[in-house]
Amino acid sequence: MSHIFISYSKQNLAFARYLRALLEDEGFAVWMDETQLSPSARWWKSIEQNIEGCAAFVVVMSPDAYESDWVEREILLAEGRKRPIFPVLLAGEPWSRLANIQYEDMRAGLRARPSAHFLNALGSRVPRSGKGRVLDFAIISGDLLTIEADVMALRHNVVRQTHSGPARTVAERLIKVGIPIEQLSPPLGEHSLTPTQGTIGARHALFVGLPRLIQMGYTGIREYSARVLLALERDAPDARHLIMNLNGPGAGFDEVEALAAQFGGYLDAIRAGHLPPALDRITLVELNPDRAMHMREALQAQLAGVDYAERLEDGLYRLSVVQMRDDRQNAAKTRIEAAGAQSETKPFVYVIMPADDSLDDFYHYGIQGAVHARGLLCVRVDDNILLEEVLEQVKKRIDTASVVVADLTHADPRVYLQLGYAWGKGRPTILLARAGAPPALELSSPAPILYKKIKDVETALARALDALKA
Repeated sequence: MSHIFISYSKQNLAFARYLRALLEDEGFAVWMDETQLSPSARWWKSIEQNIEGCAAFVVVMSPDAYESDWVEREILLAEGRKRPIFPVLLAGEPWSRLANIQYEDMRAGLRARPSAHFLNALGSRVPRSGKGRVLDFAIISGDLLTIEADVMALRHNVVRQTHSGPARTVAERLIKVGIPIEQLSPPLGEHSLTPTQGTIGARHALFVGLPRLIQMGYTGIREYSARVLLALERDAPDARHLIMNLNGPGAGFDEVEALAAQFGGYLDAIRAGHLPPALDRITLVELNPDRAMHMREALQAQLAGVDYAERLEDGLYRLSVVQMRDDRQNAAKTRIEAAGAQSETKPFVYVIMPADDSLDDFYHYGIQGAVHARGLLCVRVDDNILLEEVLEQVKKRIDTASVVVADLTHADPRVYLQLGYAWGKGRPTILLARAGAPPALELSSPAPILYKKIKDVETALARALDALKA
């Protein structure tokens, strides 16, 4: 017998989930029926087995539970099996039939916290696991708007007072069903939580007022993900599944460093005690399947050897909340710990490439591999059209880049525009081109480095970077 059984009325499901999360956070194993199936012999058999095998029986007292025949049957079974009963008062008055047992007053509902006396009493009956509460974390490929979840977190650009990307689509859909735009446009540092009324897969949209992504930097990315968990703790404590997009890849950031910063924000919130009580899954969504694969590989490298992360399958990890709070010294997670403020001062290489999916592997495994191996960040901007805001971002990155690398394979005017700006600013440049696909311009100084395979890119670029450093 090693678990706690929670008996509750289905009308109190949100609180039961909240209570389960609190107890799991304390290291207890908890079982509660969430099937909500029609009563059957098989269904009741499962209930019986888990009551017979429990070390403590917790019953949530409320008017709804008082009227529930099934709660009554569960209590009778627990009494018959002589299981220790721990009443928790959620609403109404204590029950006379349990009057001889001290109850835990949690009438504050989703704001209530269990007392030390209650936890110690449970601990005297139920062994605690060192692992305690867990949180599933995944990076998947898919359409953010169609994935079912409790909450989708989105950025609202307070500088331009606009939404962009998925946030724009969600806002447009919500406006069509009568949600005022003001409700979807919180000011800087604030947030708004809005029911989506079936317009997207997530049941609620959480808009957070933020500056433009390029102004946020890695520090802002880290603070944003931490702020999302804090907002859910306050306004959606019963939310179990949070979805967000990846922040930074293709937007003038090193995608690996940006991922570390985003994950680091969740880590910061958990360490500060702001993990929403019912949350048990965070999913980061990327539309491009190749990029999603590369980001899963990056996450695997960052979490390799980290004590609090257990890899379940490709892209999915189970995180121990207790260990995340307590273990800060493992050198294997240095990148996650440091990503943020320290990222802003790291030297970086700005990469110019045409919009050609066939070159993605050359970027991720050739260019990025050589750059990272030399302790530099590797950034690029993916936008096919250099709009005013994007061009401003490109110029800022080129102005501060240590080196500019341009792949001229099938280069379009967008590539040459950026290259010309880099030359005008006197930035050191390294040119690449795929063998058999020479650039449209005849360049002799510097001449492009020709490559055939990914390994050629990595080797040649490493040599060129070393020469520039020397």
